[in-house]
Amino acid sequence: MFLFYLILQQIFTMQVGKFQTLKVSEVNNSGYILIDELGEKAFLSKILVNSTLEVDQDVDVFVYQDDDKLKATTETPLCEVDEFAVMTCVQSLPSGAFMDWGIIKDLFVPYKQQKGKILESKRYIVYVYIDEESGRITGTTKFKRNPQYTDLPFKKGDKVDLLMIGESELGWNVIIDKKYIALIYASDVYKKLYPLSTEQGYIKAIREDGKIDVSLQPEGFENIDEFKQKIIDKLNDNYGLIYLSDKSSPEEIKDELQMSKKNFKKAIGGLYKDKIIEIEDDKIRLL
Repeated sequence: MFLFYLILQQIFTMQVGKFQTLKVSEVNNSGYILIDELGEKAFLSKILVNSTLEVDQDVDVFVYQDDDKLKATTETPLCEVDEFAVMTCVQSLPSGAFMDWGIIKDLFVPYKQQKGKILESKRYIVYVYIDEESGRITGTTKFKRNPQYTDLPFKKGDKVDLLMIGESELGWNVIIDKKYIALIYASDVYKKLYPLSTEQGYIKAIREDGKIDVSLQPEGFENIDEFKQKIIDKLNDNYGLIYLSDKSSPEEIKDELQMSKKNFKKAIGGLYKDKIIEIEDDKIRLL
């Protein structure tokens, strides 16, 4: 059996588990035979296509494995190979769990790849990869919370999409753009967060050891306009008055505006200079 899987890996040269553009090679009653530049074939069922395709026509598809064959779909999975996504378990068996990842074929998470027993109808963060032994697209809920990276595609200050993993002793573990695990330190958390939810974040630091720190708010005066607008919106919602000032505690500012005192002081300083607000001992007033 192991030899069979090794042979299978060598045969499949197409980008399994990825979106790609393939060409229609043949048309039959059931669907279409698609080929890549090397002539590797994948089958696309007619039920997955809204319009008729012609021979030599290019089509964008996601390629997956079904038993010993390659198949294609125009459906969009929740993630590709080497990415994370939140998935719902549709069936749990002693051998493993089947997860709904957005396409016609469910993703299998073997029992040995489950951090804890996966239960039907529950949602989990799943990492999708190609199993080295079987050559199959596989899911896992076991992954490192502090991996080290090289050649990252972003830099300090970049805005990114975050998926919240869960809280730790240092803060919150998160996933950046479906691919990279990072940390938000507790001191940078200014709002209530929930596991499996999504947020916008900013790259705070890429450390020498290859680990990533993220913040929920941009840093520096170049980003202060976002905080200014947030304060103005709050003033408009409260009849031009907020009971906060530069003397307010970080906790009071966090509860009211979900920002740090540092960013709050920068923002109200700019608004005061622009003659938009008046700062009193215990409140801010919109002029």
